[in-house]
Amino acid sequence: MKTPTLFLFLFVCYLSFAFTGCSDNQTTRPERKTILDAVFASGHITTSDEYLVTSFAEGYLQQSYVQEGDSVTSGMPLFQLSSDVQSANLEIAEANYRDAKRKAQADSPELQQAKLQVEQAQKQLELDRKILDRYSELVTTEAVSQLDYEKAQLQHESSQKNVEILEKSLADLQYALELNLLNAEKQFDIQRESSHDYVLSASTNGQVLNVFKSQGELVRRGETIAQIGGGETLIKLYIAEEDIDEIALGQEAVISLNTHPDRTYKANISKIYPAFNEQEQSFIVEAQFSDDLQTLFPGTQLQANIIIQQKEDVLVIPAVYLMEGDTVLSRTGNKIPIKTGIKNTEWVEITSGIDTTDTIMLKL
Repeated sequence: MKTPTLFLFLFVCYLSFAFTGCSDNQTTRPERKTILDAVFASGHITTSDEYLVTSFAEGYLQQSYVQEGDSVTSGMPLFQLSSDVQSANLEIAEANYRDAKRKAQADSPELQQAKLQVEQAQKQLELDRKILDRYSELVTTEAVSQLDYEKAQLQHESSQKNVEILEKSLADLQYALELNLLNAEKQFDIQRESSHDYVLSASTNGQVLNVFKSQGELVRRGETIAQIGGGETLIKLYIAEEDIDEIALGQEAVISLNTHPDRTYKANISKIYPAFNEQEQSFIVEAQFSDDLQTLFPGTQLQANIIIQQKEDVLVIPAVYLMEGDTVLSRTGNKIPIKTGIKNTEWVEITSGIDTTDTIMLKL
């Protein structure tokens, strides 16, 4: 909500506008000052390439190759999970692949035996064809009986069907062995790829911000092991629903870091997320420091006042003198209706109703 904090007041002083401190007097007069309207937001320091290292497998954390603060490069191994079961599955898949590859080769015993059966059947067919041709000549001269000729015909037909069956069986065997090889190769690739899940690597260059698991701990599928940060330093701010319409790209923000509460820093709004964040119950915007800061720690909590507008030389009164219904109390005790502009916790802009000659009282 629009609630500028003390550091906004300090920032105004930094801009060389001398605000008057709160007085113990019960009366005051409007005066001219520079006044700011701002949206308050909380947030933290993050990085543009920040991500979580999440496990796609289940196993015990066997080896940690990094710790908090270490620099990492893209593709660098970070953690090794135990993979006894997976290693066994990979060995089985590899053995099945090698066996399927051997059987699918042209000189494999299985194919050689099937081809030999086809060759023998083809030779038998050729022999039966010659006998039938001979009987076809002899039956016309009645050198062989009609019965013997018909037997030769039946034998030739049987040999011909046998060749067709064996050739089809050979083709089916070759197809089955090739399909088995393809399946075995796919299973081998799957198991080999699954084995990579047991070695967790860095996605980008960066720095290890947090490690959430110790060596020997059980890591379940989907659990986060570490947090990596890299890239440009950013400010992530959480904006209330009623204030998001006031935020625009490029607006200046005054930042107070919890690590340096006695200082303020300048930043500018660089990104506005389009959707409401259900988890944070707020809208999220990003800002970039315009000041050159040497050391920033990701995760540092902060507060910000995003400046919506700034007016110079406007008529103001202390906010405590404003009463309900936008009225003030005159020296005689009468309520004076006024019109107001910018309001913050310190000051209220007066657009009409009173001027610098009027004295107003604080309602007790």
